[in-house]
Amino acid sequence: MKQQLRVGFFSFQNYLDKNTFSGILYYMHKSLASRDIELINLGNPKEISNKKSYWNKLGKPIQLMDSLLCLKYHGQNKQLKRFIVTVQKQLTETPCDLLFCPVASGELSFLETKIPILFLSDATPKLINNEYYKSYETLEEFYLAEKHENGAISKSNKLVYSSKWAANSAISDYQADRDKVEVITFGANLDDIPSIDQLFYKSKASRCRLLFIGKDWQRKGGNIAFNTLKSLLSMGIDAELVMVGCIPPEEIKHERLKVIPFLNKNIPEERERLNQLFLQSHFFIFPTRADCSPIVICEANAFGLPVITTDVGGIPTIIQEGKNGYMLTLSDSSDQYASVIANNFRDRAVYKQLVKSSREEYDQCLNWDKWAERIHRVMISMFN
Repeated sequence: MKQQLRVGFFSFQNYLDKNTFSGILYYMHKSLASRDIELINLGNPKEISNKKSYWNKLGKPIQLMDSLLCLKYHGQNKQLKRFIVTVQKQLTETPCDLLFCPVASGELSFLETKIPILFLSDATPKLINNEYYKSYETLEEFYLAEKHENGAISKSNKLVYSSKWAANSAISDYQADRDKVEVITFGANLDDIPSIDQLFYKSKASRCRLLFIGKDWQRKGGNIAFNTLKSLLSMGIDAELVMVGCIPPEEIKHERLKVIPFLNKNIPEERERLNQLFLQSHFFIFPTRADCSPIVICEANAFGLPVITTDVGGIPTIIQEGKNGYMLTLSDSSDQYASVIANNFRDRAVYKQLVKSSREEYDQCLNWDKWAERIHRVMISMFN
């Protein structure tokens, strides 16, 4: 193996823009560029218009729609073909040691290469073909996604997933070689991380502040979050709830509820407002019904904010029970959420330790530098 790996970043999406995939590809690219590798930008990422990007128009989570399915409906076949031609030419003129291919099963189906491939995803089509995501409108779409997933898995030399949940599906549902599979958690999409000292001011407050962030009211469990507020108040806990990113049903009203329909993280003033909510809140309540590897959990932990969430999808890989949060079952009620919160909030020493250990989990694992460090090790192992 050469002293410095030449890694081609292979994605049809504009991975140089924070708006793509909520910034996930941007932070992957940024963190990899800081490693001791030569990162080669394949394709012409800046030519992809994010305003017209099918991923953003559909508003789907990172893994949910196969590229080719989206292209079919949004007439971007010519763009994809130009992308593949450009990449094939680049690989001839600028040889790469390996290709890093995040959520690129569709693109990989067009690519002809003998260069080692590292494929990354946070789910499989089978995992997200359910009532909450509604990813595929027809069986034809699902079968096509399955075909591309099988192709990407068999073509790849290494497979990296963000959770054991996704990795196990690749192995059991798509016959991925267990020895080719690695699990590496994602990081937080943040540029500025608060100092440790800033995290403990909230522990002195008498009112328990809950924060909920989510656009999809039903899938993110908005009703449970709201009822948890009411449960806490009925228990005699002085509490309030801020909901960001959604417009609750008309009947969801309370004097202790504040709704902020939208905050754009790419506008500095609005990002700072969100940062302050993270800093001032005591618990991030996230009773999601279905999720893959929610970046928002990593972001909450960066602010020392423990997460009260659900044991679903890839979340058990992110949450270390009692350290950076707690997981409840899908059948647990708002009273049970309130009980977990109350037990940890009433004892200030217990709560302060939970803030400390939540931040430690971010520092030790749930950040993009650690992700890149582990990915880099996987890349090196491909040549040993």
